[in-house]
Amino acid sequence: MPTPKKVQQVAELKDRISRAEIAIAASYQGIPVADQVALRSALRAANAEMRVVKNTLLKIAAAEAGLAQFGDLADGPTAVVFGFDDLIAPAKALDGYIKDNAGTAVEIRRAVVAGEVVDAAFVRDLASVPPREELLSRVAGGLVGKVRELMMLLNGTTREFAGLIEARAAQMESESEAG
Repeated sequence: MPTPKKVQQVAELKDRISRAEIAIAASYQGIPVADQVALRSALRAANAEMRVVKNTLLKIAAAEAGLAQFGDLADGPTAVVFGFDDLIAPAKALDGYIKDNAGTAVEIRRAVVAGEVVDAAFVRDLASVPPREELLSRVAGGLVGKVRELMMLLNGTTREFAGLIEARAAQMESESEAG
C-alpha cells in the first residue's frame, strides 16, 4: 500500500512531466550541499528546477502521465532537471555549472527533448546553441544585408537604364540635326 507521501510525490512528478519541455537526468551523488544550492540557484534563473527522484516513483509518474519515455531517465541515483518554458536555458545552466565546477560529480546522463530520449552529447550540443535573441539578430542582420544588396542592384540598374535613355536621346538629337 503506497504511503500518502509517495502518492503526493508521484502526483508532483506527473505534473512536472506533463509540463516539461525538457527533462535532463543527471548524476548528483557526492555534491556538497553548498554546491547543490548553487546548482539549484543557476537552474532557477533558467526557469528550471532539479528534483532528486526515486526511480520507481519516476517510472510510475511517467506511466500515469502517458509519457513512458520519461521513465527511461531512471537509472541509478537520479536527479532530474525539468525545464518548462525553454529547451535551451536549462541545458545551458546545467552544462555551464558542470564546466564552471571542474571535478564536480554532476554528470548529464540523458534527457527527454520533445518526447524523444536523447544522450548527453545532444544535451551538450543544445547548450551550445546561441540565445534566441542572438539567433534572431543574426537572421535580421542577414535579411537587412540582402535587402540592401537588392536595393543597390536596383539602383545600379536604374542608373544604367537612365544612362541608356540619355545616350539614345543624344543620338536621336544628333541624327535630327544632321538630317
